[in-house]
Amino acid sequence: MTDNEAESTPTRICRKCSAASTSPGEFCPGCGTPYVRRSRRPSPKVALVAALVVLLVAGVTAAIAVKQHQDGLAGDRAAAAAERQDRRERDAAADARERADEAERDVRRDLVEALEKQITKDAKENVADDLLEGPIKYTSCTATGGGSTDDLTALTGTFECIAVNEENSDGTASGYRYAGTAEWDTGSITWKLGG
Repeated sequence: MTDNEAESTPTRICRKCSAASTSPGEFCPGCGTPYVRRSRRPSPKVALVAALVVLLVAGVTAAIAVKQHQDGLAGDRAAAAAERQDRRERDAAADARERADEAERDVRRDLVEALEKQITKDAKENVADDLLEGPIKYTSCTATGGGSTDDLTALTGTFECIAVNEENSDGTASGYRYAGTAEWDTGSITWKLGG
């Protein structure tokens, strides 16, 4: 080796034995390890294992994604079913409330009819005692302030009633005025002539 070659060759350190050398060769003169690593191609077995690992990871990822999607769909279906069930229960409760309210209105209408019948009976007795002029044909009651059978919050109903003894040709009627009261909770009725 000439001095020129030694000066142009840089000092290299072996990665295996750590020996410093200025030799022009590609291998360490002490241990024979190459100074430059060769890029290795993986062996076919390593490539096959790597490909299998990649496929396995892709398969597991796809399975997890499908499972999450199916769980999401199942959750959506369960939520929709719960909403439908809740709506059915609300509708059933509303229907039951409406039926109960309508039954209460029927009871109240029956109580008003009983009031009308009792006023008619009382007016006919007064005709028989010559206190009123007859004949008494029927009684009609109209709700006054707080007397509506539809107001289910009211505890009592007040009515202006007329015991009809004359029907006019124009469709109107005349008779004797009565004032009536219905106690919705107890089912009792009271009335008086004149109201």
